[in-house]
Amino acid sequence: MLAADKLLLQGEVKQRSISLREKELKLFNSNFSAVGTQSAIMAGFTLTSFVEIDLPQDRHFSKSVLHFFITTSICLNFICVSMVTFVTVWGSGKALRGRDGSMDYAVDHMNHERTFIFACFAVGVLSTLGCLLGAAWVLMEDEVATLTRILTNLDPP
Repeated sequence: MLAADKLLLQGEVKQRSISLREKELKLFNSNFSAVGTQSAIMAGFTLTSFVEIDLPQDRHFSKSVLHFFITTSICLNFICVSMVTFVTVWGSGKALRGRDGSMDYAVDHMNHERTFIFACFAVGVLSTLGCLLGAAWVLMEDEVATLTRILTNLDPP
């Protein structure tokens, strides 16, 4: 009787552990989905603005800064989207169809990739903001561009 109770208790603990890991898996998937969606939107906006913008010929340095931020934004946002896609597809598949213990393995590795994904997203957001500042610098008159740069650097109240 004692051995049966022990086995029952071990089964319940394992079931609760898997249930908790499943909640973590769903949390990662929803967080990664939100980040991936926003990165895709920002990459699309940046790519569209790069194609559609007419740059003046006389502003070489400011055009170089704009091109740097555009390239950085597109690359990091695409890396973020591709990593989110890979991690969510691989992690969910591994967790649900893998061997015993694969749920723990998948969730732990998704947690490990979280830092890289969020870092790419953060730098991608900053690069997109740099694109906006660079476009203001290139396209606006010097006085308006300076005022815009000053106003965008002010902290909100």
